[in-house]
Amino acid sequence: MTNNNSMFVAYDGATETVDALIGAWSAYGGLLDPLIDGQILGGSITIPLIPNVAWKAAPVVGNNANQVMVLDFDNDFNSYVTGIEIPSYKESILNALHLPNIGVNPLLAYITAITVGSGAVFPNSRDLHDLDALRKAFLTVRKVKNQRVKTTVMG
Repeated sequence: MTNNNSMFVAYDGATETVDALIGAWSAYGGLLDPLIDGQILGGSITIPLIPNVAWKAAPVVGNNANQVMVLDFDNDFNSYVTGIEIPSYKESILNALHLPNIGVNPLLAYITAITVGSGAVFPNSRDLHDLDALRKAFLTVRKVKNQRVKTTVMG
């Protein structure tokens, strides 16, 4: 059985480095290890970011975050695909059959940036391998994280 634990630290991108964050994670892990019977199997660092001011300031009226386009990419190492999700996709980037139209912008530009940008920091597979080619694109509907149906119990 595995457990997860989160620890939050103040982060200032101007003064902290990735190496400092990894060093702090390792140091706190060294303090935690003697307190537990379990084994620390690994960790990850998540850095919250604010939106770019050049992006739209508000969602388009009528958008549906449950509508998700999935782009499955091949990588340069194994046969497993890496899926990249596009929630609340624009209906205008679908073809006449309501399928992802991968041959037109802005979707083509996005796919090209991912595949041609191989070797860049983003994006990679979960195992940090370059994404080389789009294998398939499809549409699905997914529940938005933390979306819950609220009911009232009348008594």
